[in-house]
Amino acid sequence: MIHDDVLQTARLQVRPFEPDDAAALVALFADPLVARWVDAGEPLPRAEAELWIERSRENLARYGYGTGAVVERASGEMIGWAGFARPEDGPEQIIYGLARAHWRRGYGRELVAALAAYARDALGRDRVVATVHPANTVSAHILAGAGFRRGDDLAEDPESHCYVLHLTRS
Repeated sequence: MIHDDVLQTARLQVRPFEPDDAAALVALFADPLVARWVDAGEPLPRAEAELWIERSRENLARYGYGTGAVVERASGEMIGWAGFARPEDGPEQIIYGLARAHWRRGYGRELVAALAAYARDALGRDRVVATVHPANTVSAHILAGAGFRRGDDLAEDPESHCYVLHLTRS
């Protein structure tokens, strides 16, 4: 997530991916309920997991941010991914996903709040976006609870809804 550091919340940390995280990403995407809202909703082959990690590390080096591993602080276990994706033809987007065993614990809300604060405070952004499949009502609810509002004019995929959060500096 952050080039030289980690993003920490009360219960989680988002750290840069390490090459050894490929196996954990593959395992996360092996659960069809975790994979269903990401790209084509398919399991993630090892080679693609390794490429994701490589590109995330390149983004960290080039831009100072990207996506990383979500680690539960109490257990030290990698339980998901989070950060900012960089679509070629659009603004950076918040992305996140968690292992099903860690759903319904408020971790999604914790991640979205921390990522929005990071976009505002560390990246100096005045807004942040996230795209969500229309049937992914849980993520839509998390985003709405964090103050995001629908803004479909930014969605590059017609099957996604775009949510925008306008950030104010305190």
